[in-house]
Amino acid sequence: MLDETSTQQAPSPLVSVLFRIFTAFNCGAVLLDGDKRTIHLSDRAQHHLGEALSTNKGRLSATDRGCDALFQTMLDQSFKYGGRGRDWRREAVGLKREDKCPVIVRVVSVGDEAHNLLDGAALVVILLDPEDCPDPSHALLQQVFGLTRGEARLANQLLCGKSLQDIAEANGVSLGTVRTQAKAVLTKTNTSRQAELVALLTRLSVISERDADHQGDRLNGLKRLVEG
Repeated sequence: MLDETSTQQAPSPLVSVLFRIFTAFNCGAVLLDGDKRTIHLSDRAQHHLGEALSTNKGRLSATDRGCDALFQTMLDQSFKYGGRGRDWRREAVGLKREDKCPVIVRVVSVGDEAHNLLDGAALVVILLDPEDCPDPSHALLQQVFGLTRGEARLANQLLCGKSLQDIAEANGVSLGTVRTQAKAVLTKTNTSRQAELVALLTRLSVISERDADHQGDRLNGLKRLVEG
């Protein structure tokens, strides 16, 4: 569902590198020109067209009318102020979609020096899907926290909002097994390192900056699930 964007020219090398970086961080990205027209969009961003986003005569908009008013205001402010006024401007907006969590959208203004290198882009729209939880490297979590593969998967699923029952059903194991694994995660990380685990998984999932401010709430929620 690309409309006019299906005839776009191939992206420049810098755009290709930029998209690979966003993909590595589990994000979609869209480059817009000064008229809000789509220049390029990454494969991950493509998945949200027709769901949370759409194009009308090449211009990017939210499918939900109420969300689109906020989205267009955020784009207009980014055009007008660039990186200024971030203390009062809206930095992110959730775009509604049916039967799923909203897609979180952030906007970054492109400086003049990068404008031509990014094929004339004025804004980069970054898309973060809270339901798209990456599976963190088992080797990394084993090295840093001593977690087994199953414990690493469990910790990530809990941080992505899954209940113990959901995890048990998804993995074909008993609730007691999952609860035992969760207790093992808390035991291995101990009190001083549990917040570090939550912080790392939050950053790996790249949900939003504000979520990182609620690591204590996430940790307490994990403990309640285990104890309940």
